Amino acid sequence: MNAFRQFSRLAVLGIFFAVSPLTFADAPTAPDERDRQVIECLLLHLLEDPKFDMTRSGPAGTSIVLDGSSPLKTGFLSSDQIRSEFPKRTLPSDAVNDMRQRNTPAGARPGTYDAVKVSYAELKLDARIVLSNLEKIREKSINKFRFFEDAYPNARGWLASYLPGYSKEGNQAIVRAEVGPSAHGAMITAVLEKSGDKWVVKWYQISRYL
Repeated sequence: MNAFRQFSRLAVLGIFFAVSPLTFADAPTAPDERDRQVIECLLLHLLEDPKFDMTRSGPAGTSIVLDGSSPLKTGFLSSDQIRSEFPKRTLPSDAVNDMRQRNTPAGARPGTYDAVKVSYAELKLDARIVLSNLEKIREKSINKFRFFEDAYPNARGWLASYLPGYSKEGNQAIVRAEVGPSAHGAMITAVLEKSGDKWVVKWYQISRYL
């Protein structure tokens, strides 16, 4: 009986160690407080900027949507991609490298572009920022081309953000995110700087793909 119990215990431990690495690897990464501050700062900046109006909602656009999940691939974080979008603008290289590192899984194989899975679902954000599962809404929508406008008629647009990257001194941040709605896809890039205990958006650019 004791031998049987010992064997059972070893078998359970073997199953645990065989399964647990996959379980932990698949668990989404949660953004930290600094990430929350930076992403919230950018979203509110866009909401208050009349030039940002992806849905052409005009003054009626009183909210902005953050997808609860990050993009699935890191291709848009590659040096070639970023260089092609910003041939004349200098980005904080240490923050860009940090962003690329934070969003790439440990041991990722070259050329796969797999991204760290991030969940923003538990973030506590300003009431004007709506957290959503955009993929689920798209799947349930009758009109796939207007699924977002139908679900959020008062929203100016949506972002699906990678984890931000930070400079070594911690006073600069860069955010790359998918942005929409857009017929052929678009990315937004923003550089923020810390002023005192607050973050400020220095500039942002939307790159639309044809």
